[in-house]
Amino acid sequence: IAGFAPSVIQQTPSVPMKEDKSMKKVVVSALVALGLGSVGSVAAEQYQPAGFGEDTLRYLEAAVAPPALTTNTPVASVYCQADVGTDGLTRNVSCYERDGFTDLRDQVEEAMATRRFSAATVDGEPVPVRMVFRAVYADLEGQPPVMLLPNLGHMQGDFGYQYSAPQERLDDRNWYSLYRKNDWSQGQPFFSDEGELTRVLAWVNDSGRVISARSLESHSEYRRDARAVEKALEASRFLPGMVSGKPEKMRYVAVLNYPN
Repeated sequence: IAGFAPSVIQQTPSVPMKEDKSMKKVVVSALVALGLGSVGSVAAEQYQPAGFGEDTLRYLEAAVAPPALTTNTPVASVYCQADVGTDGLTRNVSCYERDGFTDLRDQVEEAMATRRFSAATVDGEPVPVRMVFRAVYADLEGQPPVMLLPNLGHMQGDFGYQYSAPQERLDDRNWYSLYRKNDWSQGQPFFSDEGELTRVLAWVNDSGRVISARSLESHSEYRRDARAVEKALEASRFLPGMVSGKPEKMRYVAVLNYPN
């Protein structure tokens, strides 16, 4: 939407803390990257991340009462995570916000539960993914009152606000399941306004591989968790982040919370 300043749409919380389009990617194999094969011999792999589907935004507008925004607080953002199955249904929806709009958060979380999104696909076959997104409410001239964006804003400064963030594949190794294999693990996924957080930053390349991971935040009591998440991320698979149908290397932040 033309005319938006980068600061208008809030980015991801850094402290405790789709428009659904066809998105395709041709992955160049390691042999080609090393000059040991030809492009013509490479099998094409096409990706399409999960999206919101046709009616989700309209449903959200009807189901959720808009927040009481003010001149000092003209924007309210709710950050969410959901598992999107091969049938497109959302499961395990969890939402967070940081500005005191707890009722808005609860309404958005309830509205997004068991919604039918558009499923992610690889080579046209549906795959289950873990998707992050945000619902943005605004009282600003030139900006829609409600927007659904397929990201948390980590890369908004680089790619604008409508990029699709990397989506963790649940049909393959995924970091949270690998972390939970440790019998001492207690962390729950995603943000929370209760207890401590562990946050680990990963870089996901344009073929969905994690190329690096390092801890951003962890309480001394949970340093072991951060190390375990780093290793789990390096073994995980993602659908790559997308910008206007093109895959891009992007940041991904894995978050654990520890309820009191």
